[in-house]
Amino acid sequence: MNVPPPPPYYPGFPPPRPSPGGSRKVVFAVVAGLLLAVAVAVNGLLFFGMAFAGDSCGTSAGTARFCDDSGVWMLVAMFGPMVTLAAAVATVVLGAERLRRPWTALVLGVLVYATGPALALFTVFG
Repeated sequence: MNVPPPPPYYPGFPPPRPSPGGSRKVVFAVVAGLLLAVAVAVNGLLFFGMAFAGDSCGTSAGTARFCDDSGVWMLVAMFGPMVTLAAAVATVVLGAERLRRPWTALVLGVLVYATGPALALFTVFG
């Protein structure tokens, strides 16, 4: 009696488990994305304002720091927020990926970014 062998048994793979903290990663990404969008909007408004802030330098309304002859402070006021935004993004990305502390890195990134607009406003309004 020649009986054919039974078909091979291949057990199905179990469904993948959700990664631990998966929903927290989504919430972090959404919050970080919203903060980035707000920062880009603030930078755009500040850049636009700083482009015309030099118009008051010939009047008594201009501050001595912003209206000096070198133009260095005008460049700091225009590009400072963009530089600090890049530094803040790097801080958040490195802090979240390398140190595994995403929320702490996000708070630190917000503080790093806030120095740019504060420096620009301090430069213009003295």
